[in-house]
Amino acid sequence: MWLLSLFSRYRPLIVFLSIAALAAGSAEAQRFPTASADRRVTAKPLPLSSDTALLDVSKSLAEQMVPFERIYQLALEHSPAVRFEDAMVDGKVANLQVTKVLILQGVSPFFTYASGNQAYINTGSVTSDFLQLANGRRFGINVQLSMAEVVGRRYRLNQMRSELKAANARRDIIKVELRRDLNRSYQATMTAHRLLGIRIRDAQSAMIAFRIAEVEMQQGKISSVAFASVSNVLAIAQSNVEKERGDFLTYLYDMVALTGVDLMALLANR
Repeated sequence: MWLLSLFSRYRPLIVFLSIAALAAGSAEAQRFPTASADRRVTAKPLPLSSDTALLDVSKSLAEQMVPFERIYQLALEHSPAVRFEDAMVDGKVANLQVTKVLILQGVSPFFTYASGNQAYINTGSVTSDFLQLANGRRFGINVQLSMAEVVGRRYRLNQMRSELKAANARRDIIKVELRRDLNRSYQATMTAHRLLGIRIRDAQSAMIAFRIAEVEMQQGKISSVAFASVSNVLAIAQSNVEKERGDFLTYLYDMVALTGVDLMALLANR
């Protein structure tokens, strides 16, 4: 009974202390948000996407990939454009070989075997006109050559040789163009990788400034306009990170496509 009387006597004070405790807890929660509240804040930019997790932004990309000459040799071995030109050259070589032996289509060997009594009877009045055909084997070659084939053979071979030279020259041009395009893609990838590292560090600094401004605004040290300005700087920094990441991946996979191999084959320490 004395507890009830004590509670009734100090009831206004107890209610006031309860309200003050709840208010203090709410302010503390706002100053130090929980994990669920943190999820509502813009996330910290990631260093790289998952498909390039093996690449470190803090290190030089040239140290993480094989040398350019090795990349070029891989491109010569696996590039679809180079393999297509190799096949065209092989086809021209085969056409030249076929043209060289094409004249033999008018030459045909033969072989026969005869047995029994066979004779050619020629008209005449002397015994020698009756010729006895010898029994046994007969073989030889029939030759029937077209004059156009005989006269034009040299010019046709020259045409085939010229087409082979043109195919070889075309393959060399493709190799030069491949080296030029691969070098441009390689340098663009290196530059984009360095810019991505710079943008990530800028976004991390902007995130730190955003966290500080968030606390200061809750404490009433800065206005909402100043906080919005800091938040806008963070948004711009994160947007720049995503843009540079997209450019880096574009240049990187352009180089992979030109090489004709997967990304793992281009890494130095895979």
